[in-house]
Amino acid sequence: MENEPFLSLQSKPQLRPTVADDHHGTPSEIQDNSQIQPPSKKHGSLHRCKMAPAMAVMRDRKPKTPQLPKPKSESSIIIRQAFFLLSLYLLLGVAIYSFNRDEFSGIETHPVVDALYFCIVTMCTIGYGDITPLTPATKIFACVFVLVGFGFIDILLSGVVSYVLELQENVILTGIHIKKSQQGFSARNYIVDVDKGRMRIRLKVGLALGVVVLCVGIGTLMLYFLENLDWIDSVYLSVMSVTTVGYGDRAFKTLPGRLFAGVWLLISTLAVARAFLYLAEARVDKRHRRIAKWVLHRDITIQDLLAADINNDGFISKSEYVIYKLKEMGKIGEKDILQICDQFSKLDTNNSGKLTLPQLLENRL
Repeated sequence: MENEPFLSLQSKPQLRPTVADDHHGTPSEIQDNSQIQPPSKKHGSLHRCKMAPAMAVMRDRKPKTPQLPKPKSESSIIIRQAFFLLSLYLLLGVAIYSFNRDEFSGIETHPVVDALYFCIVTMCTIGYGDITPLTPATKIFACVFVLVGFGFIDILLSGVVSYVLELQENVILTGIHIKKSQQGFSARNYIVDVDKGRMRIRLKVGLALGVVVLCVGIGTLMLYFLENLDWIDSVYLSVMSVTTVGYGDRAFKTLPGRLFAGVWLLISTLAVARAFLYLAEARVDKRHRRIAKWVLHRDITIQDLLAADINNDGFISKSEYVIYKLKEMGKIGEKDILQICDQFSKLDTNNSGKLTLPQLLENRL
């Protein structure tokens, strides 16, 4: 009981032990020499009622049914599954291509490199057209390979890329929280919204555009030196590649170029696709902020009062006002409110409209 947080906020009663007098048979009090002054009550301090059950006893109560565990983040699991399935996917494609090289048309450099290059180009849906299937069997294989590749692109885009970006964002936030107490205003306040615990959307857009430029720049340099293209054709092929357009008039034809393309195409197409998703997210976020500002600053009308009066008692309480404004902002929906109300009704067994401590203890017995 000494470790109870509520009990530590108020003074403990001092017991005065008594002993029986050997001569008179009456108890005599043993007073402590130190005078104990009760602490003055401060505004806002917490006090627990004497009749309230101890918190230790409440924690010892076991629920009737085991509590559902809190859902855990599956980012690490998604990453392991993505790399395993991607490796299996590429190995299968390389094996099928290697054993059926005569049924594909195109410039050959090395069997394994050509097979990996064909699988990456197909999975990223670029379609240069420099390596194409010729027979019905290989055409069916290409169709299945493309459809399965769409699934891998979704897993890699939503799982691996998002996980890496969130990990980098968490590292930045952690560093800012550590240095926040050591220094006052910082330019990083414009970079990260510490209160919301995320990078500002404008910074995400800026980083997204920077990633696009970086991917195009790296591809341009490598194409210029590996494929012996001029600068215009290098930029042209690089942009057509990272945006998965792939007209087919230009492609990778050398062995070093296809080795580079096997890694660069997989990374750059995913990064550029995520960058464009950030651009779309920025537009949606701007629209949401504009709606939220309009909802918070507009005057309430009689129609709003009638719509927000959930209990139909002729007035709006604070909780009703908050719920109505959240609905207007689109943060919650009627279905969400009904599910929460249904869960509350299950806990409120006596239909009193409130949850009390005895009710919670009764439900846990």
